Amino acid sequence: MKKILRTCIVCRKKFEQKELLRFKCENEKLVQYNNYGRSFYICETCSKQIQTDLKVKDLKRLEKILNKECKSKNNFVTQLKEILTDVR
Repeated sequence: MKKILRTCIVCRKKFEQKELLRFKCENEKLVQYNNYGRSFYICETCSKQIQTDLKVKDLKRLEKILNKECKSKNNFVTQLKEILTDVR
C-alpha cells in the first residue's frame, strides 16, 4: 500500500498525512480542518518552532506563507499560535 505524503507549508518537507497538523482558512480566520474545503499542513517541528520564539526573518516568512494560503492579509500568525497552544 502506497503511503500518502503531504508537504509542510513552512519547511516544505514531505511527511505522512497522519504526522501533520491540518488547518484551513474560513471566513478570514484560521481554524483546524473540519473535512470541508481546502487545507494546508504544518509539521510537528515547525509547530513547536512557531509556538516558541521565531526570529523576525522567520516570522515575516511565515506571515507571507499564511497570507498566500488564506488569500488575505490578516494576522494569521497570532491565530496559528493560539490554535497550536490549544491543541496541545
